[in-house]
Amino acid sequence: MGSGGRRGATGARALPLLLLLLPAPGGPAAPPLPDVDECALGLDDCHPDAICQNTPKLYKCMCKVGYTGEGKKCEDIDECDNDFNGGCVHECFNIPGNYRCTCYDGFMLAHDGHNCLGEECAHGQYTDECMFNNGGCQHVCVNTVGSYECRCKEGFFLSDNQHTCIHRSEEREEAAVEVSEGNTTAAADVDKRVKRRLLMETCAVNNGGCDRTCKDTSTGVHCSCPVGFTLQFDGKTCKDIDECQSNNGGCDHFCKNTVGSFDCSCRKGFKLLTDEKSCQDIDECSFERACDHTCINHAGSFQCACNRGYALYGFTRCGDINECSINNGGCQQLCVNTLGDYECLCHSNYKLHWNKKDCVDASAIKISVTFKLNEGKCSLKKTETFPEGLEQMIPDTCDVRCARKKTEKRFRKTIRTLRKTVSRDQFHVRLSGTDHEAARKALKPSEPQQSCGMGQLHPGSRCDRQCGGELGDYTGYIESPNYPGDYPANTECTWNINPPPKRRILIVVPEIFLPIEDECGDYLVMRKSSSSNSVTTYETCQTYERPIAFTSRSKKLWIQFKSNEGNSAKGFQVPYVTYDEDYQELIEDIVRDGRLYASENHQEILKDKKLIKALFDVLAHPQNYFKYTAQESREMFPRSFIRLLRSKVSRFLRPYK
Repeated sequence: MGSGGRRGATGARALPLLLLLLPAPGGPAAPPLPDVDECALGLDDCHPDAICQNTPKLYKCMCKVGYTGEGKKCEDIDECDNDFNGGCVHECFNIPGNYRCTCYDGFMLAHDGHNCLGEECAHGQYTDECMFNNGGCQHVCVNTVGSYECRCKEGFFLSDNQHTCIHRSEEREEAAVEVSEGNTTAAADVDKRVKRRLLMETCAVNNGGCDRTCKDTSTGVHCSCPVGFTLQFDGKTCKDIDECQSNNGGCDHFCKNTVGSFDCSCRKGFKLLTDEKSCQDIDECSFERACDHTCINHAGSFQCACNRGYALYGFTRCGDINECSINNGGCQQLCVNTLGDYECLCHSNYKLHWNKKDCVDASAIKISVTFKLNEGKCSLKKTETFPEGLEQMIPDTCDVRCARKKTEKRFRKTIRTLRKTVSRDQFHVRLSGTDHEAARKALKPSEPQQSCGMGQLHPGSRCDRQCGGELGDYTGYIESPNYPGDYPANTECTWNINPPPKRRILIVVPEIFLPIEDECGDYLVMRKSSSSNSVTTYETCQTYERPIAFTSRSKKLWIQFKSNEGNSAKGFQVPYVTYDEDYQELIEDIVRDGRLYASENHQEILKDKKLIKALFDVLAHPQNYFKYTAQESREMFPRSFIRLLRSKVSRFLRPYK
C-alpha cells in the first residue's frame, strides 16, 4: 500500500475507471489583455514540469511543486533523500514530482500517508496472539502492534528460538567449563564471547532466520507474520491460516483458501456483494434482451415465457406457432396463419359462422332476427330458397320486373332508416329472443407485422437477432445465433468494428462454449481483415469458462464465427467498447495484470453484464462519470477490485498532477 505525500484523496472516492476523466478547465474567460498571452498561445519556453505565468510585458516560468530550478530547467526533488526519510515511518520511494510511503509486511499505511499500523488495527480486528497458549512463550508473552514478543523472568534470558528461556546460571556454567578446559581465557572474556555470539543473530543476516518480518530487539531478533499467517512454535516459520475452516470464512456459499487470505464465491445465478462475503440473486430479467417476450426471475435462475400464439425455443426465444399445420386449425374450409394467431376463411357463396370456424351457405337465412327501430319493429324470419325462382313468390298482377322494382324501393327505404337509426345510436338487435346492443365497428386493420428490435431480422414469422454486420462506433456486442440457446449447424457470421479516429477497441470474453469433439469445426476469430495473413487478435475453437479481457492489436476488427454440420453448443456473447487512444497504456496495464483474473470475485465482475456496461459506458463517454456517485461505485465493485484499478489509474495520472 502506498500514498503520495501531497496528493489529495479525491480519486480514492471515485469509481476506479472513472479516474480516466481528467477535470476540464472551467470558469469564465478572463477579460482580454492588451499584451500577447505567450502562455496561452504556447509561445513560451518553460520546462514541461514548470508553470507558465503571463505578465503584462512578457511571462515567467516557475517549477511545479516537487521540482527545483529556475523554470526553464526543472529537476525532480528527491524528498526521501534526507534525515527524515520523507517523513515516512518505514520506507520512502521517490517518484517524479512527489514521493510515497510504504510499509513492511504485516502493516498498513495510515490515513496520513506516513505512519504504519498493524493490519489488524487498520481493519478494526486487533488480534492478541498472547491469548492463545501464551503465544508459545515459556514465561511472559507481550502483545505488540501487528505481532507479539516473548520475554523472560528475572534471572533468565531468551533463547535463539525467541520463545524458551535459559537460566543465567547455565550460561555461567558454560563459561566456567570453557575456563577450566582452556585455562587461558578469563571468565570475563568468555562472557563477552557468549554475548557476542548471541548478538551475531541479527535481521541484517539472512533476515534473522525469519520467514517473513524480522525485528531486532534488545534480546535478539523477533519474527512476526502478516495477516493470514500464524507464527509457529519455532518462532521463525509462518504458516498459512485456513480461514475457511472456521464458519466457512463467513462466506454465504463457497470459501476457497488462498495463501495468506481466502476468497468467497457464489453459486451460478448469484453475485458476490461488495462485502466480498454475501451472495445476492442476479435478476437476469433486468438485463436487456433477456427474453423475447416475458421474463420470470427465480433464485439463481430465470425463465422465459411467450405470448399466446408463440412457442418457446432455445430457452429465451419465441417463435410463432403455425396453428394451421395442426388439424387445419379447426377450420372447416380455409386456414390462414398470422403472427401469434390464425384466421378461418370460407369459399365463395359461404359465410363464416359466428364460432369463427365453420362455414354456412350464404343463400339461406337460418336465424330469426328482429330489428327494433325506435318504437317500430320489422322482422326477418327464417326462409328457404326456391329453386323454381322468384316467379312463385309474386302475385299474377305484377310481373318479375315490377316485383324487383318494388323490392328495391322497399330496401332503399329500409337502408335509409337503418342509417339514421345507427347514427342516433338507436339501433337494437334481438337475436333468438335475446336483446343485443349494436355499436359502430371500425374497419379491421390488416394484421401488423411483428416489429423487430435493433440488430434483429424478420425471417418469416419470427424475429431473429442479426448474425453479423457493421457494429456501433462506441459500444456493442457480438453473439452467436440463438444465444444463450445452442447455435444452429452450418452457420457463418461476420462482423466489422470500425472505430472513429483516435479510438482503440477493448474486448471482454466472459465465457465461450464451443464443442471440442469437432476438431475445431466451430471457431471464432478476430483479426484486422478477412485475409488469413492479417494481424490476429483472438482465435479459439474451444470452451473457456474463465473470462479474459484484451485490446485489439489493430485499429479495426474483422470478426468471424463459423460452425460446421457437427455438434452445437451455447456459443458466446462478447461485449466491446472503443476508447480514447490516449488511455492505451493504462488499459493495457490493467488487462495484462494477472491479478485481474486470479480471484474468482474479479472473474465474476467480468461476467456481470451490468458492471461491464457501467465500465464500458464511462470508457466510451467519460462525461458519464458524473452519473455515478462515490457511494454507488463502492456498492458496485468489491474493495479488492477497486484497490487494483485505483493503483494503476493513480500511477497513470500522477505525471499530470
